[in-house]
Amino acid sequence: MDRLLLVRHGGSTGNEDSSFYSYQDSALCLTTNGIRQALATAQVLGDLDQSWKKAGNFNLDIYTSEYTRARQTARICLDEMGLLDVSPKISPLLNERNYGTTYDPAMDSDPECTISGSESQAAARVRARKFIESVQPVLGRADVLCFSHFGTIRAFFCELLSLSNAEMMKRDVPNGEAHAFLRRLKDGQITWEKLDLPGHVIKKSASFIEQIPNLL
Repeated sequence: MDRLLLVRHGGSTGNEDSSFYSYQDSALCLTTNGIRQALATAQVLGDLDQSWKKAGNFNLDIYTSEYTRARQTARICLDEMGLLDVSPKISPLLNERNYGTTYDPAMDSDPECTISGSESQAAARVRARKFIESVQPVLGRADVLCFSHFGTIRAFFCELLSLSNAEMMKRDVPNGEAHAFLRRLKDGQITWEKLDLPGHVIKKSASFIEQIPNLL
């Protein structure tokens, strides 16, 4: 208990070809390399605590965003961890930022940017704070494992480690990367300590596709 674990989904079709972001969410699914990344992450998570496999699974609560790529990553990881019967809870608070109708680089440099109706990184930080508050009672009895996205996880980082918005915009979170934080309670105050995990990130194997090739 008292551990909050954050996992970015494995590499998706959108991470290799931005045109997929113009389709519905089901098209933003894991690539072959994304599956490998999820499998590598599962090995690290599976070694953290054998009590998670106890009947009833009362020592681990699992959450995922609504998006396909996060739910796929969660399912692969849980199956590989021997938790085939566990269904993650869906939380919109773990969703990726809404990047609006048209992407602009300012969205990933200015924490207050809301161009094209996008959700600012600062607003994502508020969502992260709300999720952390919501699982405080759970952490008293179990660890919490979350499958989420780049923008949301870097918002979690800054909330948990009390970093500035400027520092938040510089934080990188590779696909498939897992992070663990330990909650400490002292004199009624909560602090978080980042725990070291073994290296497990598999680099993207395919180059980014700038546009859809003309196959006609």
